[in-house]
Amino acid sequence: MWRGLRRAAAIGLLRLSTGLRRRTPYEVLTISLTGALAEEAGDSRLLGLLRRPATDYLGLLTLLRWARDDQHLAGVLLRVDDLQASWARLQGLRRAVERLRGAGKRVWVHLERAGVSEYYLASAAERVLLTPAATLDVTGLSSEALFLRQALERVGVAAEVIQVGRFKSAGEMFSRADMSPAHREMLEALVDDLFEQVVAAVAAGRGLDAAAARDALGRGPFTAAEAVQERLVDATAYADQAEQQLVDACRAGAPIEGGAYARQRGRETRLAALRQARHTVALLHIGGTIRPGESTTRPDGATASGAASLAAMLKDVRERADIAALVLRVTSPGGSALASDLIWRELERTRAVKPVVASCGDVAASGGYYVAMVGRPLLAEAGTITGSIGVVAGKANLRGLYDRLGIHKELVGRGRNATLLSDYHALDAAGRARLQAQADAFYRDFVGKVAAARGLSADATEASAQGRVWTGRQALALGLVDELGGLEEAFDAVRRALGVAVDQPLLIERLPRRKRWQLPRLNLGLPGSVFVRERLWAVLPFRIRFF
Repeated sequence: MWRGLRRAAAIGLLRLSTGLRRRTPYEVLTISLTGALAEEAGDSRLLGLLRRPATDYLGLLTLLRWARDDQHLAGVLLRVDDLQASWARLQGLRRAVERLRGAGKRVWVHLERAGVSEYYLASAAERVLLTPAATLDVTGLSSEALFLRQALERVGVAAEVIQVGRFKSAGEMFSRADMSPAHREMLEALVDDLFEQVVAAVAAGRGLDAAAARDALGRGPFTAAEAVQERLVDATAYADQAEQQLVDACRAGAPIEGGAYARQRGRETRLAALRQARHTVALLHIGGTIRPGESTTRPDGATASGAASLAAMLKDVRERADIAALVLRVTSPGGSALASDLIWRELERTRAVKPVVASCGDVAASGGYYVAMVGRPLLAEAGTITGSIGVVAGKANLRGLYDRLGIHKELVGRGRNATLLSDYHALDAAGRARLQAQADAFYRDFVGKVAAARGLSADATEASAQGRVWTGRQALALGLVDELGGLEEAFDAVRRALGVAVDQPLLIERLPRRKRWQLPRLNLGLPGSVFVRERLWAVLPFRIRFF
């Protein structure tokens, strides 16, 4: 009984019926998009069956699909303001907007605070409006990489780093004062490809020549009047004016707000789905740093995925007869090499029993790619940051810091490498050789597993490895992923695997489940704890921030 209640509370739905009885008349829907757009949603109220708010990414995609299939809906206004989402999620949302328009809906976007990412999403709409006093902050695309070596030296800390793979530059943040040539080559290739994706999308959406779009996207910021003159937006208007203009264009009555629409439409469609759906699919999120032990959550809500916690969930998925398949959603830059391998093993065991489809979010790199490659098929968005097939090892030598603080350590050991991992001694030649051998062994195993999973030759795998990071579009060309797409496409792949029609409803049980009353467990995460306990990491070479 309790399992059934938990299942009902966790149900989400991607394909719904139309023509259901409505409680409140509506023809225009308004949705506000602002702030963080989380991959994972917290639980709704206790036993609040089917009342999960549509504020997370999957909830928003579901809401837009409801709107797409709603024959009573004529128009949708998206009010976009300072949206904190990276490229993979933005691409999924943009595709949802295009599908709304393809279904005959009038889709307008009103922008308030908008940079390149918000404008990229808005450019898919029929009409884009900007607040008169606002600026359109399209200034191109750039990335920052942080280097800490000189700061660490000032406090007496030395990072002793071993990397396997020419592009595996995760440790360079601590061991260098600037970019290595390989690091710069990789980062420039990523920015080039992502910017060209943005240019192509904006040019198509706004009916501009690609060269003109590229030029305009790098010349901002623009005042509202300038943005209209550049044909980047259609007109200026305040949010209430934009709403009224769309209502008038649709000859509609009072619009319905997204939350009210989610509650009304959600109750009707989910109850219908409970009657029609034949399969339940587990949706498992692996996000944040991958670590041994239990999953943790920081006070700010950031998560780390623990191998032990995920193993328990995957065991449950394997053993439950009511779960037909698994969709794995990976949004992780990697982390512990050991933990990544343990999760990979549990996913392999699960795939031997049930279909497993993997969907890569904003980032699925290094250890994140290691676990995602179990998926059949493996999907990524064109802007997903993925690959980074490599490994880094090392430790922090804190002797200089201890000396500055007046702390002295005496070590007594037996065995040649007894002080190998001590933070009070530098690595000697023998110790460095030992860590190098461990890193080399993991790298060979990683490359071999990629070759087997992707059906690639050893040479082809090595050419795409070496710790190099790729966009999803580049990864597709290299054979590292099967398809470009997001969560909606992943569920379509599940339907194919289960042999059901493309419009067949699925019940979705989201994992991990969160309890509102559970206090977050402390997680320091990367980079602050790098090399503190783990010595072998499969982690993204750098943190990418785009402006």
